[in-house]
Amino acid sequence: MKQLAKCTAILLCLSLIGIQGYAQGEKKQSKTYPLVISLLNTSTLLPGAGKLGIWGTPVHPGFSVGTEFRYNSAIRNEWFQTLKFAYSYHKYAQHSLLLFSELGYRRHFSLAFDVEARLGLGYLHAIPDAQIFVLGDNGTYNRKHNLGRPQGMGSFSLGLGYTFNHGSGLRVFIAEQFYMQAPFVNEYVPLLPSSVFHLGVAFPFFHASK
Repeated sequence: MKQLAKCTAILLCLSLIGIQGYAQGEKKQSKTYPLVISLLNTSTLLPGAGKLGIWGTPVHPGFSVGTEFRYNSAIRNEWFQTLKFAYSYHKYAQHSLLLFSELGYRRHFSLAFDVEARLGLGYLHAIPDAQIFVLGDNGTYNRKHNLGRPQGMGSFSLGLGYTFNHGSGLRVFIAEQFYMQAPFVNEYVPLLPSSVFHLGVAFPFFHASK
């Protein structure tokens, strides 16, 4: 588990270094990066298993926040990288804290509508949503505090977006993200699948000076 966490951290750091280098290379131009926010519902399901293939019940709420950086300037075909933090709560199971980056491709069919696909990799910190008690030497049970454990995660996402043509750069989107969490429980569920439905918005927020 420690080796997996170290590998995940190294890959994530390499991604961050690549983003930083790209941003520094763009400082000669006036550049604006979006703030991307979404509300989400997480289900321990394989893709297509929920209602309409995208929604699982009961609802396990959460949110994500981050930004993205473009690698090209083409109007129709957009290559980009994201950097995101997310939180989700699965009742009686776990609180999940995720820090990850994604490489994405977005196809614009018009100035308004687009579709996208993203591949991601990152770090997940799982905190159990249950009290744990251990038997003490005096024969009584004492509560054990658990700060969680490090995990790795890999993801794939598909999304649809609409950009308003009023000069604001405001974009609304829906996305279905599937990720695998590992190692969950080595004895019987080493890989835990999760399907996440996102409803979100992106708008210009971060500004790079010339």
